[in-house]
Amino acid sequence: MTRPGYLLSAATLVVAALGAVSAATQLAGGEAPDFVLKSISGENLRLSEYRGEVVMLSFWATWCGDCRAQLEELAQMHMRYEDAGVELLAVSLDQNAQQASETAAALGVNYPVLHDAGGEVGRLYEVDRMPMMVLIDRAGIVRDVFEGYRRGNEEQYLERVQALLRE
Repeated sequence: MTRPGYLLSAATLVVAALGAVSAATQLAGGEAPDFVLKSISGENLRLSEYRGEVVMLSFWATWCGDCRAQLEELAQMHMRYEDAGVELLAVSLDQNAQQASETAAALGVNYPVLHDAGGEVGRLYEVDRMPMMVLIDRAGIVRDVFEGYRRGNEEQYLERVQALLRE
């Protein structure tokens, strides 16, 4: 026999989980929120400076195993499409910039890694689950939001990036 209170709690959790998943995906179709963050190499980078290019914006943290796997795969994709007009920006939500820098170096990250210690940009993009990939078109419009990562997701990214390059 099930208890009504238990069912209500489970239903509430499902609704809450669905709401959290859809919060970030509601960004799709709107203008990408602009921001400035310091990269681990020391320079300040502004998202709007990449207008005219397809931007892959990846939110990650060193403690996230799936994030680390995604970063490795993205490094290969970046090398392949950098000259075609694709820019990849990895936004670390770690508090410790040195730890993010060491992890990025160990993973062979060859693209800008930005540090968002206070989580302001993470909140701006409604990051609830990591890693989170945001694809932004040449006009600065969020076209896709991918939450979580499994090996093979890079094929989806590649398909969408190629479509955006053709536009």
